[in-house]
Formats: sequence, structure tokens, C-alpha cells
Amino acid sequence: MFHADHARAPLGFLGATVAAAMLALGAASPAHGATKVKPMPAKFAGAFVHWGAEGRERTLQAWEKWLNRKPSSVLGVDFYAQYTWEDYSKLSWVPGIWKKLNPARNVVWSMPLTVKGTPLADVASGLHDDAFEAAARAIADNQPNAIIRLGWEMNLVDSPWFAKGQEADYIAAFRRVVGIFRRYSDGFKYDWCPGWGLQELAADLAYPGDDVVDYIGLDVYDFKHEGSPQERWETHYLKAPFGLEWQRDFAARRGKLMSYPEWGVGQFGDNPYFVQQMRDWFMQNEDRIAYAAYFDVDGQWPTQIDNDQFPQSQKLFRKLFGR
Repeated sequence: MFHADHARAPLGFLGATVAAAMLALGAASPAHGATKVKPMPAKFAGAFVHWGAEGRERTLQAWEKWLNRKPSSVLGVDFYAQYTWEDYSKLSWVPGIWKKLNPARNVVWSMPLTVKGTPLADVASGLHDDAFEAAARAIADNQPNAIIRLGWEMNLVDSPWFAKGQEADYIAAFRRVVGIFRRYSDGFKYDWCPGWGLQELAADLAYPGDDVVDYIGLDVYDFKHEGSPQERWETHYLKAPFGLEWQRDFAARRGKLMSYPEWGVGQFGDNPYFVQQMRDWFMQNEDRIAYAAYFDVDGQWPTQIDNDQFPQSQKLFRKLFGR
């Protein structure tokens, strides 16, 4: 999801069927005498949260309490700059707010690969190295082990770094920026993260190379589709072109861990079945996944899950992702 503002988040067939909800809730509760469900690791309980009065860290602390998680145990997600090249230096204070409020927190930084109106070829040729130098310096000074999610959702047509028709420029720009960031911290990890599904570009055409990627990410949201929740999961998420199984196999071939920097319910409505299936996917692939983070902000569609707008999904999420 393209996030357009730093201090505030960007602004369905509502509701899954009762039967599907009961099925999902039942699936989460082991029958009498059954083996206890394995606890969800903290690496799957990260979140992108509201800025709040002081900064996202304070909201993330409330998120941890809501899930009964240990302090500083989950990843935060944030978005660095976006509107202008000047933002890359003017907003260098934002990583410092995270550190000031909690030096122990690690953060996934979603880093734009260009700004609207600037072709990727300009980035690839080094015309904006100074902007990325400023960003790399600010993040390294405050989160030297951060995850850098660079040029995410490059397969979506509304992305300023949409790669279709300029795949080579996207790859060259990605590789150049990773080179800049590596000069500031050897602790950074780099996440290459398409949006799930075929979208407007076959994502693997813009893969920048194993030597500049640590994690193969995927952003996954519960969209409106025909069919039952079960049919939709199978067709549009699990087995879809560039869906979950594609990601698993692509990452395995390249010896990379998977990630889920954004996921959420919302556009389809209150759908606990989707929550259950995402949890099951995470646990089935636990050793193959670096982290997952819920998009707990209402962006282009409602996704926040801790404010009672999706009561069935909320109840199940807290049960499955809490401790």
C-alpha cells in the first residue's frame, strides 16, 4: 500500500458469512483433548500503526500490550519520505524519534526508490545519490540493523517507481541505492516486496539480484472477489499467479527468507477466515519467514483491526497473534 504522509495515515461487501466466521473461529480452538496450538512467534506480530500524539513507537507499545507481548519484541514499520527529494533530508529526524522513544526497537523502513516525476533512470545514474545518502545516514544512526524495504510494490501501476517498461532501470536503481546504504551500516537487511497477484507487471521481471536482496516480501490484503471465503483464499491468494505459493517457491529457489511487510483484512469486510489462513500460512512456513507486520491503519481501505470495526476478525486476531 502506498503511504503518502508521515505523521498521518492515508485515507466492501462488508462482512464474511456467519458460517465462514464460525468455521474460522472453530478452526482456531482445538477440540477437547487435542494438542495445544503452538504459540505465535513475536516475529509475526509486527505492525504499521498510527503516528499518535508522540510517534508510532508509543502506539506500537499499546499494540504489544493489546497482544500481551513482551516490550520491544515486535517489529515496527514506517515509511521514509515520499513527496519530494528534499524530504529525504528534511525528514531525517523521524528515525530519531523511534530511537528516542525506544532504542531497543527495530524498524522496517519502506524506502521510496524515486519520487513522482523523476524517472528511475535518473536514480540509476546517480543524480539523486545525495538524497539516499541522507536517508541512509539517518537510519544507520538510529536503527543500524533496520530492514530496508526499497521500492516496494513495483508491480502496481500507481507506484511512482512502477517498473513496467523500465525493468532494467528499476533493477539498476535498486542496486545503486543498496550500495549507498551498505556504506553506512553492514547490519541492514534488504526486502524486495511486490504486491501479491499478477497486477500490472510480472514481478519477477524486476528482481534486482540475489546479492542485493535478503528477503522476498509480499503485501497481501483481503480483497473483494467472487466465491466463498474458502474459494477466494485458494484461488486469489494461495495459488494465484504471484501469490503465496509463488513467493514460497521463488524464495526457496534463491535461498531467501520470505516476509510480509503489509497484510490485512478490510476491503472484503470482517473475514476471520482470512486471518486464520494467514496465521496458518505463517506457522506452516515458520522457518522460511523472517517477519510479518499487520497494517493497523485505515489507508486506501479500512484495515485497522484493534478498533472494533471488524469484531470477529479482531477477536480471532488477538487470540492467534497474542501471547
